[in-house]
Amino acid sequence: MAFGLHHLFRRRQAAWWTLVAGLVLTAVLGWELHREAVALDRQRMARRVAEIQSQLDTRLEKSEMLLHNLRDYLTWSGDTSEKGFQRWCYANGHTINCRWLAGIALATNRHLAKWPENVPKKPMTWGISEIELLTAAAKAHPIECDLALTSGVTNTMRFVEDYALRGTHGDRTPFGKTIESSRLGMSKQQIVMRDPLGNGVAGACFYVPLFRPEVNGLIAELMQGTRTNWSERALPYWLHFTSMIVAPVDFQFLTWTLSEGAPADVAIELFSSTNQTAQTWLNGSTGVPRAADPSFNAYMAHIERWPVYGRRFSIYFYTTPLFEAQSPKRLAKVTMAAGLGVSFLATALVAVASRARLRQGELAEQIREARDALAAAQRAREKISRDLHDGTIQSLYAIQLGLGRTVEKLEADPAKAGRGLSAVRKELDAVIAEIRQFITVEAGPDKPVDFSAVLHALMQRASNGTTAQIGLSCDPKASDRLASEQAVQLANITREALSNSLRHGKPQRVEITLRLECDTVVLEISDDGMGFNPKVRGRPGVGLASMAARAQEVGGTLEIQSSPGKGTRIVVRVPSEPTEAEWPGASADES
Repeated sequence: MAFGLHHLFRRRQAAWWTLVAGLVLTAVLGWELHREAVALDRQRMARRVAEIQSQLDTRLEKSEMLLHNLRDYLTWSGDTSEKGFQRWCYANGHTINCRWLAGIALATNRHLAKWPENVPKKPMTWGISEIELLTAAAKAHPIECDLALTSGVTNTMRFVEDYALRGTHGDRTPFGKTIESSRLGMSKQQIVMRDPLGNGVAGACFYVPLFRPEVNGLIAELMQGTRTNWSERALPYWLHFTSMIVAPVDFQFLTWTLSEGAPADVAIELFSSTNQTAQTWLNGSTGVPRAADPSFNAYMAHIERWPVYGRRFSIYFYTTPLFEAQSPKRLAKVTMAAGLGVSFLATALVAVASRARLRQGELAEQIREARDALAAAQRAREKISRDLHDGTIQSLYAIQLGLGRTVEKLEADPAKAGRGLSAVRKELDAVIAEIRQFITVEAGPDKPVDFSAVLHALMQRASNGTTAQIGLSCDPKASDRLASEQAVQLANITREALSNSLRHGKPQRVEITLRLECDTVVLEISDDGMGFNPKVRGRPGVGLASMAARAQEVGGTLEIQSSPGKGTRIVVRVPSEPTEAEWPGASADES
């Protein structure tokens, strides 16, 4: 099995190497394109993250401008009643291009009228007694707010009655911080609306505090740290708190406005904390967010911290199938598929070409072998013809003459005629033995071969088709030392060398020499033709390799000496053993 696979690999070596090279090249090119495509996708993802976050910030800034507009109107008009809010809503609308706000409500401080009227209006004149009086009033009447007016809420949704808008001096809840900061703030996730069944809808709200007009500037300066008077720092500005603007944000609709419902290449999930959980998920409804789903595996994902009005929100970005459809990774896949197809096609073509070349070589070899066999049969036929003509036919002719003479003597001398018939019978037995010799095959590696006659025949045959002079020098001792297999291979080498010389070298003269050097038979074929450079690789044809292989089969070596313009010399050396006649002491034994 292993030998069969090894033989198959050798026969299809070029095809296998073509396949391996094609697969390696395809893998390297595909990986490089894939790597570049991923890098481009990361850059595209980073741009989309920046664009989406900028769009979200822009929408929240629009909301902020709208709420500041309402705050300034109510503050400077001095009318924080339902009618004042109603007039603003009628003139401006409650959303003004901020469709993601579920509505706007004005929550009024229910204890505002209970603050002591004897407190000086100018905080600059306050002393310790006024501060103690205000502190006692704050403890007696903590801040509590009632929802005074709703606007822009559909019939299927309504505001929560009380957003826990209450607190005392030093309150550190988001509501208390919003009042103390005197600036717009964002709540944490909480129940912001009610559906028709009364179920709470989670979300986050904008909070905008409103104060008495006469202390607005003082509070703003105090928050900025521009006043240092102790009485101003101790100012219980929460006592001057009049109302709170509350605006719930529909984060689902906010994210929908980014693409206006069109398919998006990057989707987002908003969270009211840096922890991505179902409890902090802002733009979801039910289920588990994909950011918290361990089984969810997006092509690319990114978590961005998102500061929103004093709170730390977070955004989970992940790619959608549309993003991957637009990715240049498809080019890498197409390239790899095309590379595999080309590799297999090239492998098939090389395999077919190799098979055809191999088949062609086999046919050429069969033709050469058939030609050699035909030439050997022709030589054997000629030898048999000569032997039959010179031996058997002459013997039969002599028998015919003897029978004629015997017939003439039969009447004259019957006794002599009988002796003559006996002699003819012996001659017939000899002819029968001679014919039996021709029809009996005696093949074997030790059968003696007249190689000199073969060389003469080759020289004669080659001379018939060329104008070049072909010389032959053959040492009979060297010819006698050759075994039949060696003679056959040397004859083939001589035939190939003569053919190459006459066809390619265009020589004027070719010399064939067979000589003996110690225990080595040397066959040399030289010419004065065009010559060539044996060191140049990639020469067409298999003649030189074939001659080297034939020499190697009989344990010999082949040497080629040639250069352009200086002819060619081919030397073949094969080992030999002395014949019985050359053994030491052979003459003494015979004597």
